[in-house]
Amino acid sequence: MSWLWFIPVLLVMVVIHEMGHFLTARLFGMKVHEFGIGFPPKVWSKKTKDGMEWSINALPIGGFVRIEGENGDSNDPNAFGTKPTWQRAIVLIAGPLMNMILAFVLYLILAVGGRDVPKGNVAVVDVVPNSPAATYGMEIGDIFLYVGDKKIQSTRDVSIETTLNKAEPIHFIMERKGQRVDLTIKPRLKPPEGEGALGIKLGYLVTGQDIVAAKPDPKLGFNLGFQEGDQLTAVDGLPIVNNAFLKKYIENSDKDSVAVTLLRNGQQLVQTVTLRSYVDIIYKGSDAEKAGLPGGALIKNIGLDGGSNFTTIYNSKEYDAFMQANQGRKVQINYTEIDPNGDEVPGKVFITANLSSDPSVANRSPRLSTVGVFTKNLFVHESFDLFGMVNDASYQTWNAVTLIPRSFNAIFNGSVPVSSLAGPVGMAQITGQVVDNGGLITLVTLTALLSVNLGVMNILPLPALDGGRLIFVLIEMLTRGKRVPPEKEGLVHLVGMVALLSLMVIISLGDIIRLISGTGFSS
Repeated sequence: MSWLWFIPVLLVMVVIHEMGHFLTARLFGMKVHEFGIGFPPKVWSKKTKDGMEWSINALPIGGFVRIEGENGDSNDPNAFGTKPTWQRAIVLIAGPLMNMILAFVLYLILAVGGRDVPKGNVAVVDVVPNSPAATYGMEIGDIFLYVGDKKIQSTRDVSIETTLNKAEPIHFIMERKGQRVDLTIKPRLKPPEGEGALGIKLGYLVTGQDIVAAKPDPKLGFNLGFQEGDQLTAVDGLPIVNNAFLKKYIENSDKDSVAVTLLRNGQQLVQTVTLRSYVDIIYKGSDAEKAGLPGGALIKNIGLDGGSNFTTIYNSKEYDAFMQANQGRKVQINYTEIDPNGDEVPGKVFITANLSSDPSVANRSPRLSTVGVFTKNLFVHESFDLFGMVNDASYQTWNAVTLIPRSFNAIFNGSVPVSSLAGPVGMAQITGQVVDNGGLITLVTLTALLSVNLGVMNILPLPALDGGRLIFVLIEMLTRGKRVPPEKEGLVHLVGMVALLSLMVIISLGDIIRLISGTGFSS
């Protein structure tokens, strides 16, 4: 029921929007008949001494302000249409502007406590075989400097720039071992599930004293003998220069265990760590998904279906070798997963071995990741003074504003599919996912982003929207008072409203289909 959070989020955005129209209309002496929260039928209403009505309505999906003569069909001296053009323009702009102010205030609130910023540079921490990144020479440990013209400051920057521009080859400026590397890569429009358009995993590259052991994910059930804060200095006698080196060494190891040298409270210790492998990627529609193989399951051993000899799996390299050797044959995978009580629950699945890296191949076998040493990215707390908070909130708001036209451009150039558009049903679904996975702070961030979207969409020069009405006011300004006849303007807005509602119905049908089928939004 987390999707119900969308109702108060929507109401806050719409009420703030309509409050902008209401306050400026009253400021200029326009007669306001009603301020409604939600859409009729009415649940409650109250009239003030001047005859204005406040109402709460049964459908909590919007709000409205009824102003006398807003369609130019009244000669009342206090009607919207009889007021000067500059006043009408301000009333129309005030709604979208209030949405921008709401977003700014929310971003300002989020900046009050500062934020935890991961140490290290944005880098490649894994490359999928035969992916565009692998084909064009991207390597584990490569640091992102620029994607196109965008200077990279976070993993989110890389994801956004890649998603919005993946219809064309993208230029990457990377740093590799202190040297600049220029790569031009054509991403995939429809990548395999879990691999992304480039076929990489993003992370933060940390070095030296920042390479610290972290507690493993309890769902995987590993007990490695590390303590929080252990500084990792070497693996099998090789100095650990950064966390990407450590990951790559373990992933490529053909051993059952590795020796990790660490510093604990000033003392040097050597910890022998058994390598284990867990399920990292399960492809949609594959045997593994149909059989119910859980993501994150710890692989114990693997063998041919009906056979008696099973190979214990310590690392993903052993798994890959077995699957390649038995391509096309039925195999049995024995695994364990951790239940909510922390107990290991055994399980097994039968699948057809198919370790192809070709994304077009159907029924691909799951991919594993080797886990032997967990490292964590240390975070530093970034605090803001008042100027810093205002500057950060301004940057976040402007970034959200500019993201909207870029997203539409990405839809037009084919980088982002039209199916990524979401209507009310889809937004409710997304809000529920945000609440379940991110909590209150993420919900506030989503509200700020949606408020910017509502403001920008409303100011677009489309009939029936604030921007469309503003166009007619601007025409009147430019023609020095020669107004488009109200009946013609009203017809334009009526046609626009029908078109917008029809588009909303089509998008909502797509939302419902996704909801019923259990699929997410395309990117």
